[in-house]
Amino acid sequence: MSTRPHSHGFQSGRLGERLGPAGVARLPIMLAAAAGLIAIVACVVTAVSRMGYPYALEWLEGNSLVEVERLLTGLPLYSSPTVDYVPDAYPPLYFAVSAALASVLGVSYLPLRLVSLAASAGCFVLLARLVQRETGDLAAGVAAAGLYAATYFAAGTWLDFARVDSLFLFLSLAGLYAARWMRGPGGAVAAGLLLAAAFLTKQSALAQAGAITVALLCGPRRRLGGVLAVTFVGMVALTTLWWGMTSHGWYVFYVFALLTQHPLEHTAFIGFWTWYLLPTLGIALGAVLLAVRRIPLLIGLSCLALAAEGYAGLLHTGGAVNNMLPVYAAVALLAGVGMGCSTVSPGRAAAAGTLVLAQIAALAVGVLTADRMVPDAADRRVGDRLSVWLGGFDGPVAVFSDPGLNVLAGLAPVAHRAAIADVLRGTGGVPRAQLERSIARAVAERRFTAIVVEQSADLQGFPPDLTRNYRRCPQRLLAGVPDEVFRPIGGGPRPSTLWLPVDRGSCAEITRLLG
Repeated sequence: MSTRPHSHGFQSGRLGERLGPAGVARLPIMLAAAAGLIAIVACVVTAVSRMGYPYALEWLEGNSLVEVERLLTGLPLYSSPTVDYVPDAYPPLYFAVSAALASVLGVSYLPLRLVSLAASAGCFVLLARLVQRETGDLAAGVAAAGLYAATYFAAGTWLDFARVDSLFLFLSLAGLYAARWMRGPGGAVAAGLLLAAAFLTKQSALAQAGAITVALLCGPRRRLGGVLAVTFVGMVALTTLWWGMTSHGWYVFYVFALLTQHPLEHTAFIGFWTWYLLPTLGIALGAVLLAVRRIPLLIGLSCLALAAEGYAGLLHTGGAVNNMLPVYAAVALLAGVGMGCSTVSPGRAAAAGTLVLAQIAALAVGVLTADRMVPDAADRRVGDRLSVWLGGFDGPVAVFSDPGLNVLAGLAPVAHRAAIADVLRGTGGVPRAQLERSIARAVAERRFTAIVVEQSADLQGFPPDLTRNYRRCPQRLLAGVPDEVFRPIGGGPRPSTLWLPVDRGSCAEITRLLG
């Protein structure tokens, strides 16, 4: 009996001897890879389980659905802002790809979310492959991909929303991968086209394209860097010219001018660190620091550009956590390089792996909220009831906080409240004046048989004499329905207040029909 403790210590020592220093160093990395795989599975399972939910998971998804429907019906994507339609301030590629899929699957949120989920899966693969090729360590690559997946719940589950962000990040990482490993002019052209496609999904990709070009021009592949730059600039210039001409200049206004006119969100200068980065990936930043001297120039500058894109997105009013996705991916990529045993000493690799493992474990608490990230039967029932109710009006209905409801109810949509606010926050006098005139004309004509809003902010830009033409009903549309039911998972309003023309309809009767 007295010899067992000694025996256990002897066996442990023999295990360490068999593994050697490199083997011991790899244990945290292997554990981080295993934890990363679990994080990827949790992310994908949650996304798939809500893929077919027929209503908005995030309140701006509604405008994405409207834009896809416009492409399918031949309406212009970029036009003057009116009460009936204001586009999101993004280039067209995500909407075009989603519309192509919707032409097969039908107009719903399903094809839009499929594009985002496939793009996120592509991000996992690219992160793993980038780290593996950089370090020769597949486990470190899997751990890096898992670290990014582990931010899913901390980032408000944005990876599968019907928004541009996941496709933009996938194309950005694909452009980085192509630029890092290109061997000739053909590879440089491919990298330039991928980065241009990222720009045509979200214009902030310009920063990464510039960073990659600078890194290449500062190294031995200057000629290839020139080919990449010419390809990128040429593609962006041609598409800008074409969309600008066909939209009578509105593409240029929305994609290049509008967001620059917004005031800065001064709290985000510090909030970027204290609200989003350090609470989410503060531990993993230690792994990045361990690798800082081993990071290739192209990878380092590209990751800095991704972080700058996220920072800039938060600094204008209206910025949200979706802007942090490229930042989280950049941290995951650099942390993966920190774990690669071929690029750092075994001790540093083990320390980096331990930090990444600890970070994934810390983020794992988000899995406890997974059931709340999937709408249930109660959400669906309320949405179905609203859809049928909206279809029962004898004229156009305005749902400014969720025009996707109009589309699903078979009604003509209206401008999204957030897109309206983007134009009203801008300093451009002509677009703002056009929008306000359009809203005032619709109110004066009492064009809408009902206006459905969630709060007073939905009526931003409406004329002061609104109450001369419409009256606010005292009844709440979703009275008795718990506050969390049918509220978008990603945050935002839900329809709750009804305005009717002063000379038409009974508030009590119309709200009674909703049930």
